Amino acid sequence: MDAPSLNDLGDDAWIEAGQTVSSPDELREYIAHLRTTAQHMRTGLLRAASGALQGQAWNDMRFEEKPLLERDIPAAFNMTVTPSGTMAKDAVYRQSIGTLLAALDAVDQATLTAWLAQVNAADPDRKA
Repeated sequence: MDAPSLNDLGDDAWIEAGQTVSSPDELREYIAHLRTTAQHMRTGLLRAASGALQGQAWNDMRFEEKPLLERDIPAAFNMTVTPSGTMAKDAVYRQSIGTLLAALDAVDQATLTAWLAQVNAADPDRKA
């Protein structure tokens, strides 16, 4: 089975959907979809980065070879402390992937905060 083409996602889908929002409930739904999409992007990037790092695609790895904890993969792309022998060009590339992963984490946190803000505005005493 071939991987879906990333070109089929449509460049303007988010713009078209965003310009139809006309209520707080629709905005909440839009933000929820944004959060889900960002989480899917993060998982895809983690697996792509793992494949690039190990020289073997995620789908081609045996189950036992796949990192069981995806939270360990981003550490390989954090160049705060550059491993001995790492070339600068590799460190910069890895750091950029790490930054992309951090940005997707930030989207996740921001969308959660937006949801909590809307819940709080509707009912400040409701339990989150």
